Amino acid sequence: MTPTTDTSASHRVRSDAWLSYLAIGVAWLATRLFAVASVDLTPWMLHDLEVYQSWLAPLGDFTFPAADPTWQYPPGAALVFLAAGHWPIDFRWSFTLVILAIDAAVMVTLMVAHARQRPSSWRGVWLWALAGVIVGPIMMVRFDVAPTLFAVLAIVTVARPAWSGASAAVGAAVKVWPALMLLALPRPSLKRGIPAFALTLLVIVLGFALLFHDSLSFLANQRDRGLQVESTGALPYLVFSLFGGHVETGLTFGSIQVLMNGAELVGTVVTLIGIALFALIAWWRLRGRLEHVPPGDVALAVMLVSVTTSRVYSPQFNTWLVGVAAAAMLSTRTRQRGVAGIVTAVSIVTQVVYPWSATQLVTGEASGILAQVVRITLLVVATALAVDSLAHPSPDPDPVGDTSVTAP
Repeated sequence: MTPTTDTSASHRVRSDAWLSYLAIGVAWLATRLFAVASVDLTPWMLHDLEVYQSWLAPLGDFTFPAADPTWQYPPGAALVFLAAGHWPIDFRWSFTLVILAIDAAVMVTLMVAHARQRPSSWRGVWLWALAGVIVGPIMMVRFDVAPTLFAVLAIVTVARPAWSGASAAVGAAVKVWPALMLLALPRPSLKRGIPAFALTLLVIVLGFALLFHDSLSFLANQRDRGLQVESTGALPYLVFSLFGGHVETGLTFGSIQVLMNGAELVGTVVTLIGIALFALIAWWRLRGRLEHVPPGDVALAVMLVSVTTSRVYSPQFNTWLVGVAAAAMLSTRTRQRGVAGIVTAVSIVTQVVYPWSATQLVTGEASGILAQVVRITLLVVATALAVDSLAHPSPDPDPVGDTSVTAP
């Protein structure tokens, strides 16, 4: 092949790539417009925005709303609300614009990672581009896309462990769970990633402690949460109600929870199962068993464990799962394609359960409970498959770090 032919072929490949990125951008915009417009079909979704807006007054006075039991977020979450709090437009729309900006940052991060990683798959960028339909309008009225951004950054920058650890720390300061992304770091990288995480988180926490009152008040409110009816642990109670049993529920700490005897024990057992699985995956990491597993695969597995074994499984949690799955799907070596497909199905079924069947979980109606059975069953299957892929990693002579994306 002549140099002229090589140049022509290279130019054509770059042109095709830009056309693909343009198509992805159009798809992202279309699905987000769909999600924003769909909020008005289910106006009850705006209730949480009213709660967020009620926090602006104390936050503006550098005080966290500690007396409000629905305040259950680390101090970094306040910046998302404050960023939307001083616009000359209605809070709903200012909040939506802030979320869209963060959402767009996730999209750009994935596209840049795709462009820099060789080889890479288009599945990840397309998955996030379509998330507005997969997860639905709940994305636009909750702030969960913010921690998702930093989790994605932590995954795609594993080749720069200090960047990765710092990104996980910023995400943890917003909603705790991005701290799990540390397990995506190859074992040799932990020596740089963990100190970067700890130092970044310490600076953020101390900064909020100096500037705000009650910055750690979320810890008490989070500790007191019970077993939400939409969680994995509550499923036996719902099946019991399906067969005529009476399940006592109530609105507590901003969610509908099971209030029957034994619910606390069930919640504790499920939480302990999660802790045991985290410890097992951490042990595999420290033993070097995960060195040839793509970082995104590990991240998706720990995220699924976190959601499946949580006392709470709110519909917006699917934003996390789809975002982490999108980062995992960038790798051509991933073994989680089937898991990502199940996560997509779980997110779609969730839109049937919430809001259309949410009250049926309390009243014991068959259609809503059956939809929840499908939702939780798929979630558990996805978690089992994801963890199993870590338990039986495929041998690969190429170290994961050699194909990881570098930091921008």
